[in-house]
Amino acid sequence: MRSFRSALEGGHRAERNWVESVREAGRSVAHGKKLVVRVHNKNKDHVETPDALGLFSLEIKERSLTFTSPEDYPYDTVFVDDMRGLGRERLQHLAYIYISKPTGEWVWLTPLDRDKSWQEQTVYDRGRKHDVPTLVAPKKFLRPASQLTDLLYPHHYLDLVDGDAGLFLSGGGETEERERYVARTHPDIGGRGNTPPGQGH
Repeated sequence: MRSFRSALEGGHRAERNWVESVREAGRSVAHGKKLVVRVHNKNKDHVETPDALGLFSLEIKERSLTFTSPEDYPYDTVFVDDMRGLGRERLQHLAYIYISKPTGEWVWLTPLDRDKSWQEQTVYDRGRKHDVPTLVAPKKFLRPASQLTDLLYPHHYLDLVDGDAGLFLSGGGETEERERYVARTHPDIGGRGNTPPGQGH
């Protein structure tokens, strides 16, 4: 039978290997700190450090509709996204967040729930004054805000991330103007047009 220390070291090794393999695939993940607690009661104590953390994309949409929860969302369907944009995106958003402009409350849905009931429809966009091919989901897929905030990593655990996590605490949100959009990537990060780290160095 393996000792607890041996099992812990094996688990840490598996966690490190997984993070590095995902990084080599050009995706953004971070290590959790690998803590070894010398005095630990497995029946009462719980170490909060994560095995790893992932960086996901969230799409935020403000609506002029009045709602406070999925239950009182005023329509039977939800406009998810413009199909033209979806067709060009290389990255899928983990969640679409819908903010009610009148109430400030928000709800969300995830494409992970998509099934045959999600339909592609032509919708007239009053702002742009033309028809837009749109992915539409039934209202039943909306989730309360609390279900997403429960998944987002808390500020008071950021010291358990193995590396700088300051931008998840404050900063950012500025607007940058460019003549045209050209995707930019850091030379050390795998992705569009770059060799993933570990293969090109």
